[in-house]
Amino acid sequence: MKAPALLCLLLLCACASSLEYGDLPQGKRTYSLSDIGGTFAQRRAYQLAGTTIGSRSQLLGRAGSGKVLEKSITVSQVGSVKGRKARVKTVRPFASEFTVWLEGKMYQSKMQLSEKTRSMTVSMDSPEPKWTGTRDFPFPKGKYFCFFGQIPECLYHTYLLQRARDNPRQAIGFHVLWDSYPYNQEQFTGVGNNLFAAASVKFDSENKNLFRYIVEVDGQSILYYFSRRGELVKMAWVAQGISLVPPEEASANDEEE
Repeated sequence: MKAPALLCLLLLCACASSLEYGDLPQGKRTYSLSDIGGTFAQRRAYQLAGTTIGSRSQLLGRAGSGKVLEKSITVSQVGSVKGRKARVKTVRPFASEFTVWLEGKMYQSKMQLSEKTRSMTVSMDSPEPKWTGTRDFPFPKGKYFCFFGQIPECLYHTYLLQRARDNPRQAIGFHVLWDSYPYNQEQFTGVGNNLFAAASVKFDSENKNLFRYIVEVDGQSILYYFSRRGELVKMAWVAQGISLVPPEEASANDEEE
């Protein structure tokens, strides 16, 4: 599969200003990620180039070792589709690259949108025969689709965060694409074995200028906390024992213990 030229856009630079909705602050942020395996550094970066959303993520080893354990790049395109009364904002997953090292061995998958067949082509390369080769996955019916690793940016650009906040009793449906497919089945428990997963987002609460949303994926709830400008502040996936917080919050928790 050809590597899209758009992936080159992901050599990201930081920029910030006072922005209104629709202009999510761009740049890089580092978080502290904790799961049953310990505590790691998670680096996330985001850029909007025209109508193209580029996100990249790296999971680094403990104690500041700098060893990359997992990395991903996702590229989507902002557009619109016909709604009941007017066109609505949407995000179209376009391509991704995901690499993870499991027990010292490299597992990789690449995805590319096929507009002609309205499907996602997934190319897999791993030490295991069951996870090698190429497969096509037709898109299910729906207006909203987000790469899993790009959920914060995707929900922002589709205005689903705003819609959910304006309608707090409503859970708004969308579909998730596991950009780590098929290795997500090894990383997470209880998730399906398909590229696509039914999902929904619902506004939960506001506290200390943080907006908390409940995103349900494959029947599991994930809490996402956003700033007023739409930046991801922290995340908690209780069923998987995963939390993502700013480094200073992780340090404060360590001191309390």
